[in-house]
Amino acid sequence: MSEIKPYGTVLIRAKQILDYLEQVDQPVNLQTIYTSLKTSKSTVLKILNTLCLIGFVKRDEETKKYSLGITLIRYGEAAKKSFSIISVAESDLIELNNQIGETIHLGAYDQERIIYIKKLNAKSRIILRSQVGHSVELYCSAMGKAYLAEQEEETVRNYLNGIRLEKRTENTICDKNILIDDLRATRKRGYAIDDQENEDDIYCIATSLKQKGDIRGLISVSSPVYRMSEEKKKKIITLLQQAKRNIEQKLTH
Repeated sequence: MSEIKPYGTVLIRAKQILDYLEQVDQPVNLQTIYTSLKTSKSTVLKILNTLCLIGFVKRDEETKKYSLGITLIRYGEAAKKSFSIISVAESDLIELNNQIGETIHLGAYDQERIIYIKKLNAKSRIILRSQVGHSVELYCSAMGKAYLAEQEEETVRNYLNGIRLEKRTENTICDKNILIDDLRATRKRGYAIDDQENEDDIYCIATSLKQKGDIRGLISVSSPVYRMSEEKKKKIITLLQQAKRNIEQKLTH
């Protein structure tokens, strides 16, 4: 969790634009982009022109609106190949999804956040809005807390002191000492719980995937609260821990 200083700000601005275009549902015009990002029109236009030139963004000449470019697909596919944990864990994730019927996420730690690198939707009509490539905070997500629980307490405190604990829901733990206690309990029981802490009405249970002591990924099961009975929670915990053992055994080979 060491701090890395950026080399200039243009790449950071470009990433902000790409992140914004990834989050919106449809192409947007220049004004919408620079207004939403609270950045000057000239700066955004210059960066957009460059992103269009290299194919990361495309501009419709008729509507004058921007969207993500097809070139990014190639990078996305190449990035997925670098996460060998996806191929190792996939069959167990599918089985877990079939056994439980709820949303399964596979995540990876990156720059003090957890990035979704694989998602299997629930078998019901209600589909969670999370998407591969999206990220969640460490302190208020099940996978994030599963990650933090494996870290030294000093490391965790340094992380908590360096961020703003935002009250995302009524259940979000924003007291650092209470959160530390929660992480101790997480470490002891072997899985983390997000009880509507990151998103209202969503309950999540997660655990880490380790290889020779290093965290290679994190898996979680997420469900609307109304479908989470105590009996179902126990079933999820049992099956999640079994999937963890299976995947970690494969990682040792």
